[in-house]
Amino acid sequence: MDIVINPRGNGACPLCDQNSICRIQGTLFKAMEEFSAKDDPMEVVVYSCPQFQEKL
Repeated sequence: MDIVINPRGNGACPLCDQNSICRIQGTLFKAMEEFSAKDDPMEVVVYSCPQFQEKL
């Protein structure tokens, strides 16, 4: 499964200082590794996160 974190930029992740180095994103990717069938995308949009740090 291909996991895409918020490709439309409408949630917390693209605005977060920790985007792409986030522990929560890493956990999501790792948990979904065994569901790695091709052409089966999953979109994850994060609207609220306890780790959120706004980019300045």
